[in-house]
Amino acid sequence: MAKPKNTVKGHSAEREYSQAFKKLGFSFCKTSRYGSRQHDDAGIDLINLPFNVQIKAGYERGLNIKNVLNYVKEQVDKLFPPKDIVHKQPTIVIHKKDCGRGKKRTECDDLVYMSFKDFIKVIEKVEKWD
Repeated sequence: MAKPKNTVKGHSAEREYSQAFKKLGFSFCKTSRYGSRQHDDAGIDLINLPFNVQIKAGYERGLNIKNVLNYVKEQVDKLFPPKDIVHKQPTIVIHKKDCGRGKKRTECDDLVYMSFKDFIKVIEKVEKWD
């Protein structure tokens, strides 16, 4: 039985961003479907990163980023022990938007969303990453 088009699109996007993170130096980045059922169940699509990453691909009509971020945070609280590192990591949503047939992709077709509180966590770590 063939997988629905949206599922294939989502899985392809997860693999694409996993490869992008590997090129950025996160050599152990993997999709959670491959590496961790627990993370996958929590809505985290990429693992072995300093972030909790959820990938969305396509037009996503009615996509409510606030609901996606809240869902991941709620699932993390429910599925992971209180002292697990996953609670301290910023949660981000990467949205690979469809640009439409015949249109060239631009940098604005790949967007990253996070809460301001998590953005502050990232800024506080920047010097440590350099």
